[in-house]
Amino acid sequence: PLWLLATKSMQYHTGGNVSIALMREVAQNVRGHTGVIINAGTAKRLGINEGDRVEIRSHIGATYGDAVLAQGVRPDTLVILGQFDHWATPFARDFGMPSLNTIAPMSLELTDATGSGSDIVRVAVRKVAAKETV
Repeated sequence: PLWLLATKSMQYHTGGNVSIALMREVAQNVRGHTGVIINAGTAKRLGINEGDRVEIRSHIGATYGDAVLAQGVRPDTLVILGQFDHWATPFARDFGMPSLNTIAPMSLELTDATGSGSDIVRVAVRKVAAKETV
């Protein structure tokens, strides 16, 4: 019953610097860069606490990340900064970050004239044990 959005950040703006350890260190100090941002009220209702491992599932698959609770996010929306699942470089692959790319279907209806797609998908979220994540 939730919307998942993806956004970019200054630290990982074009993705070319995702494998630089210094960029990761900087990002760890900026709120939201450690997982999936969830409205604090929604998280409480679902029994999710700050730092809990969560599964974010769409109709085509699942991605996993740590919960980052915030008041400034709509109650029906989750936000992921960056899109890390598609990275093959060992350093970025080991982040354990969720990615909208993994669970959003390709759709011509969501593609604009420049070839860009909308970074949005309907999802469900649930708390999981660390051993459940892939």
